[in-house]
Amino acid sequence: MDCIQSLWRVLNGNTAIREEESILAELRRNRDRILSGVSFFKPPSSASKTKLENNKTIKGNKLDFVKKASILLNLDEVQCLEIFQMYLAVEYKDTPASFNNALQNVLSQQNLLIRLLHFYFAERLSSLNCLSHVLSHYKNEDHPLFSGLKQEIEEMNKSDIRQSILDQVKQILVPDYFHITAEDENMLSGHSIKTIFSSQLKNEVVVILRTLLIYNHHFPHSADSYLNQCRLLFGQLLSSSDVMAAGLSVILTFDGLGMEHIFEHFEKDRESLESHYLGSDNAAYEKVNDLFSSLPCNSTNAPLFISWAVLRYALATTNKEQAHSRYLGQQGLKGGGVGSLLAFLQSPALQSCSVTLQLSRITVFKVLATTLTIFHEDTLGDATSLAQVISEVLKEDVLSLEFWDACAEKGVGVVLSSAASTFPHSYKPLTSICYSLAKNTASCERLVQFASSLSLFTAEVQKSVFNSTVVETDEDWLYTNPAPLALTPGGEFIAKPNTQCNLRETRPTTVIVQWLYDYSLFSYLDNELAFLSKWSGTTTDQHFCWRLTRSTEILKIVYKLTKHYPDVFEVLTKTIDLITAIIPKLRTDTHTHVEFTAVALKLISVIPHKTGWNALYKINFLPRSDNTLAAWEGLYTEILNYYERPNTLFPVTIALLKLLKRACEDAEFVKNDQYLTEGVLILLYVLRDVFCGIQKWRFENALVKLKMCKSILVVIAKVMKIYNEAQEERQECKAPLMTLIEEHMLPALHTGPAHHTLLNIVSWCSALDNLNVEEYVQRKVCSVVSHTLTVLSLVIKLSPANSGLEQALVVSTGENSNITSQIASYTYQNKSVKVSLHATRLLTDISTTNAVSLYSALGGSTVPLALAFVNRLTSRSQDVYIKSSILDFISAAVETQPSVTELFMSIEKEGVLGENSCLHPVLDYITRSTTLPLVLVCSVYRLLYKIWHYRHTAAIAALKNTEKFWEKLCKHCFEEIDLDKTISSYQLLIRAYTFHILANDIFYNPSEDTSNMVTQLQERDCFLYWTKVLKRICSSVEDISLNQNFLSEDLLFMLPLSEAYLSFVRAWRSFLVVTLVVRDNKDDKLKDQITFHIAGALYNQTAKLDKRVTLKASAEFASLLTILLKRHNRSSDQPVLIRVCVQVLETATKSPHDLNQIVIIPVLASLLNVLQGLDPQSKKQVLKDSGSTNELVMLLCSQITSVNPNQLVALSCATLSQVIETTGSEQTWFSTIKTIIPGLVRLAEENILSATHEVSEALLSLMLCLTNYKEGAAALQWSNIQRLLCFAQFYSEKLDNSAQLQRLWFLVIQIAINMLQTLEMKFAEDAILFASIRHDRFMSVIGSIRTDFSHVNEAELFSRLLYSLASYLDTWHLKAAHCLSDVGTILGTTVPIITHYLMTTESTIKDDEISKVLAMLSNLTAMLRIMTPGILDLLKEKLSVQCSKAPLLALSFTTPPLGSEGPPSYGILTGCMRGCLILLQKVDPCRTNTPTKPDSETKSVGTSQKSQIMFALENILYVLISQAQQIIMDNNISPSEIYHLRRELGMELKSILEGVNRHHRRGGSSPRLDRTLSSSSSAGTVLEHPQLGFFKLGYNFVNNLLQT
Repeated sequence: MDCIQSLWRVLNGNTAIREEESILAELRRNRDRILSGVSFFKPPSSASKTKLENNKTIKGNKLDFVKKASILLNLDEVQCLEIFQMYLAVEYKDTPASFNNALQNVLSQQNLLIRLLHFYFAERLSSLNCLSHVLSHYKNEDHPLFSGLKQEIEEMNKSDIRQSILDQVKQILVPDYFHITAEDENMLSGHSIKTIFSSQLKNEVVVILRTLLIYNHHFPHSADSYLNQCRLLFGQLLSSSDVMAAGLSVILTFDGLGMEHIFEHFEKDRESLESHYLGSDNAAYEKVNDLFSSLPCNSTNAPLFISWAVLRYALATTNKEQAHSRYLGQQGLKGGGVGSLLAFLQSPALQSCSVTLQLSRITVFKVLATTLTIFHEDTLGDATSLAQVISEVLKEDVLSLEFWDACAEKGVGVVLSSAASTFPHSYKPLTSICYSLAKNTASCERLVQFASSLSLFTAEVQKSVFNSTVVETDEDWLYTNPAPLALTPGGEFIAKPNTQCNLRETRPTTVIVQWLYDYSLFSYLDNELAFLSKWSGTTTDQHFCWRLTRSTEILKIVYKLTKHYPDVFEVLTKTIDLITAIIPKLRTDTHTHVEFTAVALKLISVIPHKTGWNALYKINFLPRSDNTLAAWEGLYTEILNYYERPNTLFPVTIALLKLLKRACEDAEFVKNDQYLTEGVLILLYVLRDVFCGIQKWRFENALVKLKMCKSILVVIAKVMKIYNEAQEERQECKAPLMTLIEEHMLPALHTGPAHHTLLNIVSWCSALDNLNVEEYVQRKVCSVVSHTLTVLSLVIKLSPANSGLEQALVVSTGENSNITSQIASYTYQNKSVKVSLHATRLLTDISTTNAVSLYSALGGSTVPLALAFVNRLTSRSQDVYIKSSILDFISAAVETQPSVTELFMSIEKEGVLGENSCLHPVLDYITRSTTLPLVLVCSVYRLLYKIWHYRHTAAIAALKNTEKFWEKLCKHCFEEIDLDKTISSYQLLIRAYTFHILANDIFYNPSEDTSNMVTQLQERDCFLYWTKVLKRICSSVEDISLNQNFLSEDLLFMLPLSEAYLSFVRAWRSFLVVTLVVRDNKDDKLKDQITFHIAGALYNQTAKLDKRVTLKASAEFASLLTILLKRHNRSSDQPVLIRVCVQVLETATKSPHDLNQIVIIPVLASLLNVLQGLDPQSKKQVLKDSGSTNELVMLLCSQITSVNPNQLVALSCATLSQVIETTGSEQTWFSTIKTIIPGLVRLAEENILSATHEVSEALLSLMLCLTNYKEGAAALQWSNIQRLLCFAQFYSEKLDNSAQLQRLWFLVIQIAINMLQTLEMKFAEDAILFASIRHDRFMSVIGSIRTDFSHVNEAELFSRLLYSLASYLDTWHLKAAHCLSDVGTILGTTVPIITHYLMTTESTIKDDEISKVLAMLSNLTAMLRIMTPGILDLLKEKLSVQCSKAPLLALSFTTPPLGSEGPPSYGILTGCMRGCLILLQKVDPCRTNTPTKPDSETKSVGTSQKSQIMFALENILYVLISQAQQIIMDNNISPSEIYHLRRELGMELKSILEGVNRHHRRGGSSPRLDRTLSSSSSAGTVLEHPQLGFFKLGYNFVNNLLQT
């Protein structure tokens, strides 16, 4: 036996089985079971009992239990065993061990029998519901199973469905059908067995009759079948006390009469009328007539008498037959006419069955339309009751439209015309019908036309007034007024003279007069409201209350019209003002007054919120935002306290909640912060004074209580949603609202009385197992509980630690278990899938709360819950959303609940899954993922992603050990998405999770399987495809998301498409980084293409930055682009890439959002990577080809001068420097950048002062770049950069302790040097001023490098500055002396440094440091060479002006002591030459017999240092020759000093130069540095090497110097 409940869920589409063929196969397999219905179940028999006892699979206590159950259920023993086994597999909550224990206890055994009884009853009803469902939808072409259902009905009809249904009715109507005995009573002591079984029988009868009604609607009767049906229905069912059973019997009888045939042909075609199936079969007709005639005259049968009278009258061919028809009609009138149908049509049970309700209304409408076509409405009994029935029928949308199209002039339309003719004296018939017709836009439009053109005005007038104001005409009962006459007291309705009127009724003191007067229903309402607003008497006056009641009824119509046809609001401006004037006058403890207020509130809820909210202010109904909640005493407070609670009626509260609900759904209202804040204030009041007390209050009807609870919960949920959206979007404009929610609403829900009410409502579902509860009530309760669970989910996510709500979740109170256990029990709820679904979702949210341990909170129910969840995952017929919620629960547990996770994973040993592991169905889902619903597949992949993300190694190993795991997992990545159709968020999420898993596994545990999978993805162009997909959909993701069609349950699982898209972007980013960057993919072409498309996607995304999600997606794209270009910055299409980056930056800078961190900085970094990765020539060409240089420069300039993050300013400066260096010669950038140069200088000063070193360094680097060009340097000088150079605060103690500050100081020096070199004489004075002001710092650095080389770079820069100043010192003579002193000091410092470097074997001086020292030496000697007179001029005795200067060198030939100060001397220079010569041997050693290949880096350093040494030697030699010749030619020098000079200098130079000669001739042999000339040396053989030409000149000069 199959579980028919599972088939019922399959047909509803709420299972994992979604394929049409699979569903139809299930339906075909159970066809006989569905046709049989309750007849399938047989009573006990001795044969079955014997068979049961011989069954070896069941024995002991279980066998005894099944026998007891068979007796209790009056069910065949074998079938009972199957039901029992089915119950254990499908619905039993506990473990097998607990079941065995329960059989040992009498009380527990009784509970098991009750549960089994409920399950059996559900099986019986499910078979009936399946047939009803198939019959309801087999003609619906929009149904996904249309063709299959149609074929199935054709097959079933071969077995006569109608007869099968009638047979089931006969079977269950047999007295004592369930055979209840005393043994049954004893078996379930404490339970009303008879009540339980009678309730089940009643439900089954109703479902069978509903099914029969649906079948008859599609398949017309034959005369015999109708006769058989009437015989069955006229027996027990018509006399049943159950309203539904009796009412459905009447409707079924109506439906078989074929009234639509009578209605269509009665006035047109008599011959066609006679073709009626009953009229053509006289024998059956008479038998049916006898059945109708034998019915007793009562209210239930009254409509049947009338309907049969109509049929007989229509088919009558003789006066006798018509007379008998009138007799039957009289019998119907005696029984109350058609008014008795009203109770059935308004019954809650019928209202909850949409298909049955629709068919019942249609059937009654046909009967009434036909009856009123043949008979006058006065013959149908009370006009008010008739109007009520018609109004109830016209609530059906289809009928309201049919009424206007076909029946407005006849049939039912006659009643509307009659009702309008008696208005306003008798207002209820018209208002009730109009209220029902105000159902949809088309009907409302026609109703407005009708209500605007009323032509008869009926009123009750005093006889004396009538006699004195009207005169009789020649026609009987027709009168006219000689003078204008007011038709309403104190109103504006004035009848013009000679207006005709008709006397309808005469009473003792009054008459009913009907005037021919044109008016509209809306003008009459305004007239009545104006009268009420001007009322000066007591509002409890009977006349006032009567007119108020009439206005209320009309106001209800206006409310419905406005709701469905908003255009009618144009005529309501005056109406709203009058309402606000009336309400303050009304009492708050009178039903009539309160009802008017409630209806007015409903009307206000559907008009534009600005008008409505202002109206509420006028009547003091709302708390103002400047009032405290505790002090608010408005109109609603009085109504609640003085009327609603004492009378157990809550019309105003319900209307208020409806207003709040509609307001929260109105986008314009939500945007208005003031209105929204005041709406939340009302909600807070409702939470405090209504919601918290709702458990204690009395209610006239339980449904009202449920309705109020549901409305409050819906509003709470909507406000919480608004709060979450505002929090996510960081909407600062909603700060007051968020404060109000955070300080009042959330605490009330977390710790206040409101949270106790929420938890109490959760317990309501525990009463649903009681079969005495009506089905429609059960649905209402389930709806309220499901909304409560939803609100709890929202509240828990925002719950603070250790809140009252969190404690209530885990703490047991009294005899009851904790709330978490109770919520877990609802996951088994079979009365409502939504309750089970929301309970599972709530458990998921609870599991994410760190303060709650689910394992301890659930206690002993944890293991049964896990087993039940796994069984549900395994079941193919289980609700698909339940499965998804279970998988999401396990996903959440993986993150925060390790104990629960281990229970579900059930890993016995590494790589082996336990029998009850949840991963078994997960693997099955992966295998069948292409055929399963996307919502389920998405939840499966989410669970796998969580397992990999949180590194559950045992589960990962077990999954990867399965066959072809990666192939099954990744198959969706090879499937393309049709971008021309609506994209589901599930499609993106499934692929996002897959790429996350792949990236995670490749990064942490690379294997051959994942490597092969990546290779397949690359070979099949999936890398490029998914990148292109992102590029295409990123710009339209928000638009696509608006077009999604999904079930309401999907809202629990489905992220908005924009969020799913963001998840996919992040996953694809991780996957690309791991596969292309971390694993260093060698396919450069692929990298080029992906980089280009990512840049394009970033541009598309940035162009549509209108939501938080798109902002985050842009950040992901920008980050990915930065990473790709950092590792792979030689794209084959750099011009386009640069152009796209510039466009992105332009768009981003114009955005109202702050995109600095998420877009602008990463894109600038990417752009900088591109530029830095190119050689100068390529860079120049790329910028030229991009065509975006000017735009880029303008953009960078704006970023530098604007208030931006430091990192952005630094990147902008670096990028601009790259552009300037590349395009500097063209100087196309200068026209743009010159405007910001003053700002650059000022900004640099400010940042140096504020110690913002990062920005300062970037700005100074940019200015250093500008100093290479005359225009840039001139602009900097014009911007007073000398102030920055000279007076920026660089203190020695700070410089020595800060590497960042040192870099800034070096940049300042370099800027001064570059400015001098570029502007030359124009900047000379400023440069000398800079050197003078910073002189102390320079000299302290020079002094420190004698022992500490940390300042050698700064010293070298100072030497470069001095060298740059050398050409201009003759202009400022006073400065030259200082410079020479500094030169002498520095040169005196270099000699011991070089000596120390040469003499120590393990020198602490590094090569780069000695290179800096040599650079200092080179700079200073070059400076002296510039300052000394030219040699040629001196040798030719053509002295220039320089000869008049004092000698540069002091006449001292000894090396000065360390630390001495003063101008340079001959001894200092010769000492420098000796040191350089020795150093030359170290950096350029002599050749050996076994040559070795030197290290390339060492060779490069040696070559550089050799060049520096040779350059310094040449400069020193030049200066010595020049200065010696100048002294020799100076007549003011004594001969003895000249002789001393010749001797000392000659000997020193001779020795040094011969050492140079020997080094070059012998491959670097060590020169002898003695002071005696070599006898073997000769002028002809010394220094003949081509590179030593100048030294040859020096050698000759020395020889001449010594020989003279």
